[in-house]
Amino acid sequence: MKFFISDQIKNIPYYPKALMYGHEDGWVRLSSNENPFPPSEKVLETILDALFAINRYPGGEKELKDDLAVAYHLSAEHFLIGNGSNELIEMSFRAMRHDGRNGVIITESSFTFYEIAARIYGYETRKVPLAGFSTDLRKIAEQIDEKTRIIFLNNPLNPTGTIYGQDEFQRFVTSVPEDILIVVDEAYAEFAESKSFPKTLTYIRDYPVLILRTFSKAYGLAGLRVGYGIGDPMLVSFLERTKQPFSINLIAILAAQAALGDAERLARVLDNNRSAKRFYYQALQDISLEYIPTETNFVLVKIGSKAEEITKRLFDRKVLVRFMGAYGLPDYIRISFGTPRENAHCIEELKRLT
Repeated sequence: MKFFISDQIKNIPYYPKALMYGHEDGWVRLSSNENPFPPSEKVLETILDALFAINRYPGGEKELKDDLAVAYHLSAEHFLIGNGSNELIEMSFRAMRHDGRNGVIITESSFTFYEIAARIYGYETRKVPLAGFSTDLRKIAEQIDEKTRIIFLNNPLNPTGTIYGQDEFQRFVTSVPEDILIVVDEAYAEFAESKSFPKTLTYIRDYPVLILRTFSKAYGLAGLRVGYGIGDPMLVSFLERTKQPFSINLIAILAAQAALGDAERLARVLDNNRSAKRFYYQALQDISLEYIPTETNFVLVKIGSKAEEITKRLFDRKVLVRFMGAYGLPDYIRISFGTPRENAHCIEELKRLT
């Protein structure tokens, strides 16, 4: 049977699916930047209670927006809820479609779904190389032309863990024409410790900035897929018109509310992340492996020409890490921070193989 599918769709690469290994005993899963700890008791109790209402269509988005408004000291109209950040990325493409203006600018090594979604929606993507291992906002500004419609920034940057600072962002955002949407994906913002991390919220009133955040990382709800956007209420209202009805399921919404209200749990997660970062820095130095200092829950490690081979050999030993060849970094692997036991096991296996 012959299917008539446009070349635009045929040529789109598959988004790399998360490996489902690791749920069985013996696996150490450090490849997808997940929170290694299960949700708190508050979240699990909320999920159990919600099971008795799954015969109804989901509500609760308004309540989640209200809770986010309290947390960020904004009004609920500043928030947009999505089925993971990916839905918010797609909503941006749908809302910003414009005849004759289909240009998107992204960094060369960044979250792969930006480019996939751009191609799905018929946009032309322009990639800007990193400066070392960091986003080069000056070069991105230089690439803006009359076709540019959206710019995607990833801060902290996946896969390098680096950030651009407040002063850089200030210069950049004030130079971008007001009819270009700047989407700032801050999926890992909770982990950032640098004092120079941009205060992005201060720009949403006067500039075309949409901030993306998620419950997948620090809050440990990756399997439920809840993301949220923060922007000017008018921008949010335009984006919301492109949203699927009931796109976030009932359990996910209620679990996100419970997680947001559990400050003690979040504090423990961030404390573990700081400890894991110190552990990897010291352990990698001890085995003479270079790494990129990180503001996230993962670290980029230089292995050299055997990076892909080492990734496969670690897999054979039931340790999952991510080879960075697809990001244009063929000498590197990315290791997510796990539990203390998982981190120690990963380093022991690296010692044997490098």
